[in-house]
Amino acid sequence: MFAILGRNSQSNYPILLGLGEFFGALSVLFVGLFFDKHVYSSTYNWTTDPFTFHPLMMTTGLLFCYGNAILLYRTFRQTPKLTVKILHALFLILSLIFGAVGFTAIIRAKILDNESHFISFHSWLGLLTLILFVLQWICGFISFLFPKLSLDTRTKYMPTHRFWGKIIFLSAVITILAGLSELGTFSSFFVKDDAERKRRLIMNFFGVFTLLFSLIVIYLLTNPDYQRPPDEDTDQRIQ
Repeated sequence: MFAILGRNSQSNYPILLGLGEFFGALSVLFVGLFFDKHVYSSTYNWTTDPFTFHPLMMTTGLLFCYGNAILLYRTFRQTPKLTVKILHALFLILSLIFGAVGFTAIIRAKILDNESHFISFHSWLGLLTLILFVLQWICGFISFLFPKLSLDTRTKYMPTHRFWGKIIFLSAVITILAGLSELGTFSSFFVKDDAERKRRLIMNFFGVFTLLFSLIVIYLLTNPDYQRPPDEDTDQRIQ
């Protein structure tokens, strides 16, 4: 990586972030194409086939928006901390809205098709991810934004908050890739010379771009060179 980009962390971050955004946008684009009317007969229709919205909403919310939300403190290193806190909270709300729509879509689809709920690993992990996401947001909002706990409490809680932020993101990625595999397994996508070649390619590229985006996000999050420098205020110990 350094051999290609050099060792200047300040100049490397925008390049890596740009690559990540590119792969993330392609991930959203390809999952959006999956039920496009030019690719598949069952196109987006909330009334008759709400499942078509499930992959797109979950990918947009819990992958792309959430991945960007947890990078904000590193992306806007020189922006006032309160501004970044508010942006972080808003991005997470946006992630939750997309996730809630995606969750509603799959529940509605199961009801319409008279199918059982939460019987696969994908569904179990997805539900767990959403629950952890909501709890993480509530704890973070109360601790760091309003009513805002004491500095000592925030300092002790921050490592836990960061840890679970990474875990939830990884859980979302695993859930998405598990759902991808599940959809491919219970379809004709992988039958030799099948009629679903176009959708199979879209699905495979979606998986590749999802993985690439996730790897870049995790790398940027875990590299201390990209960490936000301490502010010159009383919150400097919990940056």
